[in-house]
Amino acid sequence: MASAVWGAVLHGSGGSGPDLHGYHVDGNPCSGEALDPLKKATGARDFTAFNGTVSKGPAMDKLSCFLASSPPARQGWATTYSISVSVELHKKTDPRAEFEDTRHAQVSTLPGYNTSGSFSVAVTDNGYTSAADVHPVTGIGDAGYLLTPHSSQEQTLEVLHGGAVLTLQVSGSTQWNSLDGSDTGPGEEPADPDLGHLRPAMITAMHHLMTSLSS
Repeated sequence: MASAVWGAVLHGSGGSGPDLHGYHVDGNPCSGEALDPLKKATGARDFTAFNGTVSKGPAMDKLSCFLASSPPARQGWATTYSISVSVELHKKTDPRAEFEDTRHAQVSTLPGYNTSGSFSVAVTDNGYTSAADVHPVTGIGDAGYLLTPHSSQEQTLEVLHGGAVLTLQVSGSTQWNSLDGSDTGPGEEPADPDLGHLRPAMITAMHHLMTSLSS
């Protein structure tokens, strides 16, 4: 009787969990070739991959890694880019419902300490997510979204494939690269880079990333 009851519990709970499609979180994908299309599209050189982190648990395995470009070895205004990867493997429950929140969530900023030193709890809506900021991406995994928040210089591609949620983010900024210790550059500071042209390369890099993590 106990076996029969346990079998009924497993059947009612969905059994073995969502399909992970062979994905694994071994190795550092930021140090491989999967992200080469995106690195090349930025036009930056000398990307450095930093140590990644991996956590494995009964319900979820997670991997994250990061790499950044180096400014050119000369004085002047320089644009640098950073790329980050996050992989979540949900082994017990289907993450689709949480993933679909991407289309509807409104993200706000919670300020920290104000100038007087007392804690501030005021909420400032920065419009991070709106209908204009979320772009569906077809032909990749089960569902994909490109997030382009207008309040910061970054773009994020999120993909759902079975029980796997993969995130690829790129950001860029322009800063004064000083060789003599000066803090400011001549003339007006140029605008931060427009990341819109990187979207095709992000999708290509995500395809390569998914292949490398499932092989």
